[in-house]
Amino acid sequence: MNKRVLAIFAHPDDAEQFCGGTLILLKQKGYQILITAITSGECGTVTLDSKEIVQIREKEAKKGASVIGADYKCLGIHDGTISYDLKTTIKIVQFIREFNPQIIFTHPTIDYMTDHSHTGSLLLWAIPEATHKNFPMQGQPLQRQPYLYHSDPQGLIGMDGQIVHVKTIVDITSVIDKKLKAFSSHKSQMTLLSKSVKSQINAVEKTRRWAITRGQQARVAYGEGFTQQLLEQYPRQNILAKILKDQVFTL
Repeated sequence: MNKRVLAIFAHPDDAEQFCGGTLILLKQKGYQILITAITSGECGTVTLDSKEIVQIREKEAKKGASVIGADYKCLGIHDGTISYDLKTTIKIVQFIREFNPQIIFTHPTIDYMTDHSHTGSLLLWAIPEATHKNFPMQGQPLQRQPYLYHSDPQGLIGMDGQIVHVKTIVDITSVIDKKLKAFSSHKSQMTLLSKSVKSQINAVEKTRRWAITRGQQARVAYGEGFTQQLLEQYPRQNILAKILKDQVFTL
């Protein structure tokens, strides 16, 4: 049985923030977890040069992944430059073929940062092509499309300024402290966020509050929200509900 999960997000700290709790629960069920950042995180500083911050963020990302029990990789695209183009798609297709996940988590296709939204859109381009033999790249095609879940956008907020609607909420109450510990591993980003907007609450506390908001919708203490991709040819079963059972709520 394929028990591999790929969390592929734009920046080194995104996976922990948007789906870290769910990844921990899947790890507890025996799944192999691979966290992948498309960018190296160069823009996550206002004081250091690119080489310095990339080295720091890689160390932080590996530490955060280790808290979850995951491996970590980076595709090495420069932060702030993720483009919806064939070159990037080929790179992602090759990566997906090599890892062959059963489940993929990524950003939504609409978010405040283009690195986030482009990542979500690129996965919609790459996943079907990962199954096509004659797509222009090396490697064996996937036999079937993986399950795809889009995380919440930043702040849970959609383009209308309201909290976005999701149909799947995972109860992460039992692992909230571990999720926040993993996210806190990205210390360079905690410092950056605290300085960027002086009135902004601590990034870890902000993430905890998002989890409270989603938890309230499912009448649990803490939750993470997802939108399962159900376009034609994507598997329609909510595989998270099958694996995590009563820790998953369908609204």
